Amino acid sequence: MTGPKPLSNILEITPYKGGQKLDHGWKLSSNENPLGASSKAVEALTNAARHLELYPDGSAFALRQAIGAKYDIDPDRIVCGAGSDEIFQLLGRAYLQPGDEVLQSAHGFLVYSLVAQQAGAKLVSAPEKELRTDVDAMLERVTDKTKIVFLANP
Repeated sequence: MTGPKPLSNILEITPYKGGQKLDHGWKLSSNENPLGASSKAVEALTNAARHLELYPDGSAFALRQAIGAKYDIDPDRIVCGAGSDEIFQLLGRAYLQPGDEVLQSAHGFLVYSLVAQQAGAKLVSAPEKELRTDVDAMLERVTDKTKIVFLANP
């Protein structure tokens, strides 16, 4: 008897290994703050912890309403998530199929390639000029199979 098996493209993903700890200097590669959390963040977490018995609003209704009002955007067009990784994963699940292409510049964010791999899509990288996105090189690589174009900034 065999158990369930993940898709072959999932098995090909190399596990992420975080950066090494530094004895001195600031490690910014993992979005770590060497100065600690802001007092406002600690206060917000403390306040939220007072209501752990309540299930959170997965649609982020109040947040989407506030963002929509501030920037004059229809709240139904706003997607909130637990960080950019989750939003990129949602994009991949919604728009990619095996054989599609994902376009990025040569030094794109690591998650872009993971989104492509998880969907069985092909990652296409355009060369950069002086470590900056070369728009012409990106446009030259757009095909009928291109479904997502990721632009890293910064």
